[in-house]
Amino acid sequence: MRRLQVPVLNALVVLVILISVNLLAGRVFARLDLTENHEYTLSKATRNILAGLDDVVNIKVYFSKDLPSYFATLDRQVKDLMDEYGAHGEGKVKVEFIDPGNDPALEASLQRMGIPKIQLSRYQQERAEVMSAYLGIAVQFEDKTEVIPVVQSTDRLEYDVTAALLKVSTERKTVGIASAAGASPPEGHQQLQQILQQQYVPRVVDLSQGPVPKDVTTLVVVDDDALTDPELYRIDQFLMGGGKALFLAPGVNVDLRTLAARNRAVKVGPLLRTYGVGVQGSLVVDAQCPMVGFDVGSFFPLSVKYPWFPQVVSDGFSKDNPITSELQGLVMPWTSPLELVPADTSSGAQVHTEILARSSDRSFAAQSPYDLNPQKRISLPSSGVGPQDLVVALSGRFPSHWKGQPVPGDSLGTAPPPVPLSPQTQIVVAGSAQFAGDQFLHQFPSNATFLANAVDWMTLGDDLIAIRSRAAATRPLKDLAEGKAGVLKALAMFPVPLLVILFGLIRAQMRAARRNRYAVEFGGTS
Repeated sequence: MRRLQVPVLNALVVLVILISVNLLAGRVFARLDLTENHEYTLSKATRNILAGLDDVVNIKVYFSKDLPSYFATLDRQVKDLMDEYGAHGEGKVKVEFIDPGNDPALEASLQRMGIPKIQLSRYQQERAEVMSAYLGIAVQFEDKTEVIPVVQSTDRLEYDVTAALLKVSTERKTVGIASAAGASPPEGHQQLQQILQQQYVPRVVDLSQGPVPKDVTTLVVVDDDALTDPELYRIDQFLMGGGKALFLAPGVNVDLRTLAARNRAVKVGPLLRTYGVGVQGSLVVDAQCPMVGFDVGSFFPLSVKYPWFPQVVSDGFSKDNPITSELQGLVMPWTSPLELVPADTSSGAQVHTEILARSSDRSFAAQSPYDLNPQKRISLPSSGVGPQDLVVALSGRFPSHWKGQPVPGDSLGTAPPPVPLSPQTQIVVAGSAQFAGDQFLHQFPSNATFLANAVDWMTLGDDLIAIRSRAAATRPLKDLAEGKAGVLKALAMFPVPLLVILFGLIRAQMRAARRNRYAVEFGGTS
């Protein structure tokens, strides 16, 4: 009996341990996120925003039941993410999942909020049918509501929810788009307003009508040949008052229809040189470039690698600045290289310069005249090849370009003198305006991420940048020399069939050895 008692006792101890571990596991939850950018873990920025909430925010997830199979995991993924918000909200984030079902009053309320009923196809009992469903989220704080109308994946859901949290819990800031004359954005840059509207109150600032309004925090300036000295003075004094600015300043004009290019006088160039950066009158050519489609009049459009569109990938970005630290791609069509210029520090100016984006080491600056024909093959020159500076960030105290000079347009001399030195502020300069144009924002979505990151850095700090950039990964394959590409292709193709042949030979040898063994054991012949 004693011998039987010991195994029984051991079994009982093991059973108690297993039950205890199981109960503990039910109360304590932990998981390990092994994705490169920790895509399934709330970012530090989101956690900071949640910690700063001063009242309860309600997140209502309006998801219909019995969704099609291709949305089978979406409901669980959304719930997991919302659980993270609830856990880190420490009682200030209330999450509720609601199935609108067939409640007419609730459906009418959702329509007023901007959450639509969408049509989805599904297979039911071996036949295709169309069903109506809701896949929206509403974030509510006091009397404010922000909605995410349709959730189809969780790729950028954290950014959307956190942005909505910021919108309802803080006062939205105003970002201006400079205009030389009139109340419209610069030609070809209508989508700038749409990008800014996601997080800010965008406003077109007509510089011909007077100073930049005081409620404008950041100003986006697309360099324009029509800018006058009084308008440039207003930009300068906006910065001297502590405003921030994003300058899109190409050194070359390119006609999108004819591809004719000519050097231009950069209107904001004298201001930028005073602040610490110059725009060169040349175009960057880079062997690291994307495939671009052109209409050349044939039945099929031409699609070629176009070296006049430098493509910046991870290695070309600054890892120290939040604008680009998580960014994976940026395409800069017809961009001019930038050069750093020592700022005048005699008046107490202190300017810190940081290169945000560089072209690859197989790039160079081409001089006028330019042949932008996509069918022309371009070879690297014997000299001048190396990374070119494409985007620069400046921060610190900047000297005024009009320091010690009369105010432009003040013929009577009655205007107050210009402010000579700015407080701590920030500037971002890019040598291209086309990369932020409507056509290329659609073609290269990561460009919009860069623009939004740059405005966020100057306007909000680092809060949303890391979240947005995590969902904007672009990882193009590196270009290889033709001989190296052939070797890698062969290495990728041949190992599998060689392994199959080797496996067959080994298997045949084993079968032959087995037959020989059987022959010996049973008295046969091999």
